[in-house]
Amino acid sequence: MLQAKTILYVEDDPVVLTAHRMRLQRAGYFVIPAADGLEALKTLSTLAPDLVLLDLMLPKFNGEEVLHFLQSTPSLAHVPVIVLSTNSVRNIAQESLLERASKRLLKSQCDSTMLLETIQKVMGDAPAETNERPAFEAEEIFARNLMPVAA
Repeated sequence: MLQAKTILYVEDDPVVLTAHRMRLQRAGYFVIPAADGLEALKTLSTLAPDLVLLDLMLPKFNGEEVLHFLQSTPSLAHVPVIVLSTNSVRNIAQESLLERASKRLLKSQCDSTMLLETIQKVMGDAPAETNERPAFEAEEIFARNLMPVAA
């Protein structure tokens, strides 16, 4: 039997976390929740997950800081990150950091099915008989909202 892949899900909204976590667990993933950036950093100091689902707007340490930690830690730099947030990019430095994420999705446009499909695609777990789509509509909407905001 294959060992379940581990996903660190960093999300401070318990309703969103529970809904997506249940769907991912039914699909066979082992989901470790982190309710804030500090909890995520503590978990990442002892565990290299197979994937990180990351909200940007978090208490204690924000998602950008968690993403920077992942990318600057050699043992974690290979871990794919899916940014799932309601937040849009505020400046060019933030855009540069987020470009290193594997995928970026808007919460308002992403249901549990789309999230699962995205995770499977990023992790190479996509079922063989799925219909390939060139891009998720939510990714396209998110990309359009990524324009830096003038100060």
